[in-house]
Amino acid sequence: MKRSTIYAVYQPPVFGLPFLALVLKPDGTTTSRQFETVDEARAFNKFVAQADQSSGKTQH
Repeated sequence: MKRSTIYAVYQPPVFGLPFLALVLKPDGTTTSRQFETVDEARAFNKFVAQADQSSGKTQH
């Protein structure tokens, strides 16, 4: 079974908390960052996905 990297953005459960951008890699490593807007969180995940793809780290 091939595994692939998962990119997710979690909305804050209550107003005033940050959005959370999360990257889960097949090797078990995770990266998370807080952002004030959903657009910033999505842009972060897009940037990480492009960086992983250009370095050959993304598995599909």
